[in-house]
Amino acid sequence: MNILNLKYTHRVILLGIGVLLQACSQQSASTYLQIPQPAEMTIQAGEPFIIDERTTVVYPAGENKLPQGVLACISEMEKHIGMTFRKSAGEKNLKNCILLKYNNALPAEGFRLKINADSVVVEAKDASATFYASQWLKQSLLLQRKAPFVLSAIELEDYPEMSYRGAMLDVSRHFFTVEQVKRFIDLLAMHRLNYFHWHLTDDQGWRIEIKKYPELTRVGAWKDADNGRYGGFYTQEEIKEVIDYAKERAITIIPEIDLPGHTTAALAAYPQLGCTGGPYKVSMDRGGVHKDVLCMGKEFSRLFVEDILTEVATLFPSPYLHIGGDEVPRDRWKACPDCQRAIRRYGLKNTERESAEDLLQGEFNRQMALYLKSLGKKMIGWDEVLSDNIDPETVIMSWRGLGRGVKAIKQGHSVIFSSNGHFYLNNYQTVNMENEPAATGGLVPMQKLYDAEIITPEITEKDVERILGAEACLWTSYVPDNETLDYMMLPRLAAFAEVAWCGNRRKDYSDFLERLPVMLDLYRENGFGYAPHFFEIEAGYQPDIKNKRLKVTLKTLEGTNVYYTLDGSDPTCKSSKYTAPVYVSDDAHLKAIAYTPSGLCSDTLEKDISINKATFADIKLLTNPSKRYTGNNGTVLVDGVRSMAFHTTGLWVGYNPHPLQAVIDLGSAQSVKQVCLSSLTDMSSYIMGIESIRIALSADGKEFREVASRTWTAPEARMEGKRLEILELNFEEEQARYVKVTANGFDALPPGHSGAGSPPFLFVDEIEIY
Repeated sequence: MNILNLKYTHRVILLGIGVLLQACSQQSASTYLQIPQPAEMTIQAGEPFIIDERTTVVYPAGENKLPQGVLACISEMEKHIGMTFRKSAGEKNLKNCILLKYNNALPAEGFRLKINADSVVVEAKDASATFYASQWLKQSLLLQRKAPFVLSAIELEDYPEMSYRGAMLDVSRHFFTVEQVKRFIDLLAMHRLNYFHWHLTDDQGWRIEIKKYPELTRVGAWKDADNGRYGGFYTQEEIKEVIDYAKERAITIIPEIDLPGHTTAALAAYPQLGCTGGPYKVSMDRGGVHKDVLCMGKEFSRLFVEDILTEVATLFPSPYLHIGGDEVPRDRWKACPDCQRAIRRYGLKNTERESAEDLLQGEFNRQMALYLKSLGKKMIGWDEVLSDNIDPETVIMSWRGLGRGVKAIKQGHSVIFSSNGHFYLNNYQTVNMENEPAATGGLVPMQKLYDAEIITPEITEKDVERILGAEACLWTSYVPDNETLDYMMLPRLAAFAEVAWCGNRRKDYSDFLERLPVMLDLYRENGFGYAPHFFEIEAGYQPDIKNKRLKVTLKTLEGTNVYYTLDGSDPTCKSSKYTAPVYVSDDAHLKAIAYTPSGLCSDTLEKDISINKATFADIKLLTNPSKRYTGNNGTVLVDGVRSMAFHTTGLWVGYNPHPLQAVIDLGSAQSVKQVCLSSLTDMSSYIMGIESIRIALSADGKEFREVASRTWTAPEARMEGKRLEILELNFEEEQARYVKVTANGFDALPPGHSGAGSPPFLFVDEIEIY
């Protein structure tokens, strides 16, 4: 299916989901949005507040106009309801009014709402809280289709647990216009996120105008593409426009200038910045790690960086400035005389934990942190900037798992959690990737995001003070437009917003899903699309060797009903209802689906069960797999079920650096002529596939004779995506009881790969014998 047809399919699916939700969960006119879930909300007895042409908005005391963000909300309300509110200063008339006032006793960014038949009273701690409360009222009205527009009597108090609630947009891989960036900011504002991390530079393009270095945008913002020149950048005036737009919506923009790696675009513009002098070209890759980085031994590199940071710091009022610092290869520095002189000048020497080149980047980071302090800014860096010589006030953005954030906290750093395994929205959101837009490798279903534990038992009360908050990231390697952006972000951003706003006071995932349909309705009302991936069914497959059958268990959210079929037909509420394990002894095509009480449906679980001579046989692994990927001691290799192309499903056996060697006991002598193995290649995850397979047969399990062997060529270093292959070996038919399978991986990741020279993983799934 091509991408255009795929996108059309998604639109049809979303339309169908919208109709289903409206049919299954008709809401009253005064239904309130509860994502993020309020800290306290009580429905009161009494008549609702009815909006009409006499309704007056009363300014906060001491002010003669509404804050700009509140004014924007009021304007959208007026447009939706088709009438204009009266405006008034001071608390003169508390009848038929929306009264705004400040209350210093509330928590930071906190607000309180009291609604009855006479008035809507909004108390807010600060300007941000006033915007959030006004937006909440606006969203409540947008959910109503026609007059009369009413607000049910309630009392509500809300405030965020995390002071930093951010989202990142990468505009380097794919350029987004000013209007598209504003649309992204609207999404953040809708979810009460207060920081926009703008990833402005990378190997694939330099997107911000720097007055002192015009070649950065004249050369570095563009690259050759199949359909002509591709790229773009923002002028400083456009940047100011976006900053003002975000400020009106209670959002602070943090710019990122990625240094000293991911700088190919800068090197293309100013080759003298590199160790080799070039020539360099703006990268055509969607991502990856490039060996050419800024030279750390040249005076021009230091002056260049300081000049850029000065212009950027002057432009952005944010207290933070992000310098990247991730994925910086040391290859050029090791061979560069200038860098080696710098290492000697700083007195840097190899330690048990870090090389002199590692410490060279640490010295660069330390100097940049001090320079940014002189500009009134605090430095943020990805977790690779952690080193023995880093400035202790540097804020760490932990992307390589939650654990690195904990490590940074223990070293005394303030931390923003942005774990790629939990908060990267460019990752796949379902294992059914064949019908999904291309994504970046990993798997982050919405429930995994929602259930992310940031405050773990090892974090003390003192440690909690160093947790600034969390950030959701969208890298745009495969996100070229608004439609794809919506599909990747929504509704996962709603789950993230609740993690960041509610913290540990959030309830369980089932409760979140019960409140989600109203949020989906709001997306549709505002013209945003979303993915129909709400929750999944987890299947367990246990071979029953004695009875020659497969035990299938289905697990999903409590309170849902699961229905299944075994003949490949689509399950409905009239299909078999799952109440106990299902046993399968013949070929089957399992499909299952579950429904929540609110009408949301799960992703369809679909799995072929293929019975062959190896299925349910005794298997013995002769080599030890990786401790994380044992595949239940190899039984997943003979359960009749092939995994999806994700190595984390539990259905793969993973090896590094050993080969797979297994002996399968068929139970009796049988005719054998073919052996098949499932193999996974995913270069982004250092998984390189199978290099060779050997098959040997035996009648007694002691003496084996090789009957077939086959080799395969290595994948390209920059191979994109995942590849699941069924590898076949055919040979002359003969009798055997025991089959020995040996699968060898490749020796090392190839040149051009970020892990070149390291042993790759070997992942094997189902072994079939015919």
